[in-house]
Amino acid sequence: MKRLTRVKIIAVILSIVVFSFVYASSKTDQNQETAKRGFLANLAELKELSDVMDIIVENHVGDEEELPEKKDLMQGALKGMIDSLGDPYSVYFSKEEMESFKEDIQGKYAGVGMVIQKKVDEPLVVVSPIEDTPAFDAGIKPKDKIISIDGESTYKMTSNEAVNLLKGEPGTEVTVTIFRESAKETKEVVLKRAIVELKYVKSSMKDDKIGYLRLTQFGEDVYTDVKTALVGLKKDGMKALVLDLRSNPGGALDQSIKIASMFLESGRVVSVKGRTGQEQVYMREGRYYGDFPMVVLINEGSASASEIVSGALKDTGRAILVGEKTFGKGSVQSILPLPDDDGIKLTIAKYYTPNGISIHGTGIEPDVKVVESDDYLFFDGFITNVDEEETKENRQEIIKEIKGEEEAERIANIKDSQLETAMGILKGIMVNDARKNK
Repeated sequence: MKRLTRVKIIAVILSIVVFSFVYASSKTDQNQETAKRGFLANLAELKELSDVMDIIVENHVGDEEELPEKKDLMQGALKGMIDSLGDPYSVYFSKEEMESFKEDIQGKYAGVGMVIQKKVDEPLVVVSPIEDTPAFDAGIKPKDKIISIDGESTYKMTSNEAVNLLKGEPGTEVTVTIFRESAKETKEVVLKRAIVELKYVKSSMKDDKIGYLRLTQFGEDVYTDVKTALVGLKKDGMKALVLDLRSNPGGALDQSIKIASMFLESGRVVSVKGRTGQEQVYMREGRYYGDFPMVVLINEGSASASEIVSGALKDTGRAILVGEKTFGKGSVQSILPLPDDDGIKLTIAKYYTPNGISIHGTGIEPDVKVVESDDYLFFDGFITNVDEEETKENRQEIIKEIKGEEEAERIANIKDSQLETAMGILKGIMVNDARKNK
């Protein structure tokens, strides 16, 4: 499970996004750098690329009758250039991939609103509908099997192919054929696509007035939701806080700075260094929300912006980190849109914790190491506006089918040992503080 989690994080990891970085340099350096760039400086290489494109168009014989378009060849060349860097975080995005990336950051997309699961040669299974979406309103339930989408069987589809069919323009319709095991019936459901807004923040009050705040992704303006949740917990009498960043793949740099600043009274949050080696320091900003005891939960799926927050709170002694070593992604990417609505994501800097530590490739060690059981069914999606208990129950049913009722029952009783350890630490701190104040 942990290996799969790491592969998934590598595949879908959401990078720290910085839309503009300008590093000061002397006029002489600028002139020298300009001489190395531009059309004329790259003329020989561009001529070779143009010649190869002509040769391909004029001579290539493939399985397809249609000749490749030069635009497609150019996009392939761009992809090859980025791939040649050997940097897994520098990526070429097609138009469709660029749109999907923006949706992940913004937390909005046009579709029907459900988390799905796909096994080889089996239909789609609904893990959970997302609240207040077309799928939810139509009565689609966890464990429903989607046999077809617009008449096309899902048995041979990949999950990405299914997602692309379910997404579409708001107001357009898609017909899904649903089989519900409990009713032993199949029916067609027409869903009208709408804007689905993903939520990345969940909060609740635990025992002894310990607040629990889970952040699953640093999406666009997620700071606002975190602030609302934290203010609500404080209003309800919160005395300590667990900030859960487990399996949070990261997101926007500015959001990580704002969220870390909520818990820091002063000082730096993070610094970044680009190719010139010049350091840009980001200090804490905004309102400070109090000196309550705090634990941050991390694991090997906590990456990028999650590590900025974790590193800042650890280096300053503001919070205790519990769990497992983080992923170790300490680089900064910039998004560069291209004329055909495609784009590139390029690594332009590395970031450093307040103590000047680069965690790229190494990760952040927890203060208290608690290795979670491989059997623990921590919900590893990137949204919180699903019924998590129903999601776990659905997975239990799948385990029951594969491994039997006894194994499913055993796994159902496994506790969240990392969260329980965090709760124990905070309770101990509060008891100790109460004794000191007597």
